Amino acid sequence: MPVQGDRRAVLVTTVMIVALSSTALSLLSWGLAEQVAGVISAIVGVAALGVGVCALLAPSGNTSVQVSRTGHATANGGGDANTGVVASSSAGAVTVGETGDARADGGIANTGYRRQE
Repeated sequence: MPVQGDRRAVLVTTVMIVALSSTALSLLSWGLAEQVAGVISAIVGVAALGVGVCALLAPSGNTSVQVSRTGHATANGGGDANTGVVASSSAGAVTVGETGDARADGGIANTGYRRQE
């Protein structure tokens, strides 16, 4: 799994390549419009490549959930009692420990992890 440092390295490398290319190309003869267009397209191409790689390394949006030392929960009349976690399947890593008692009369009692779609 990529880390934030990987994204920074890609961005710094991209900026350095663009800056060095721009400096080197500005020292050359700029006689014809075709040369200017070629230089600009090369710089934009390198920048687009860097942004694309950076997007691939972006976090996926998954989070981690940690629940511990919760209290007691009681539900009557078909309600839900929850002292753990109720989360979607995209919640990422889920850690549940030392949860309290959950009692439900006609409903759902959860003291751990329950996936909800």
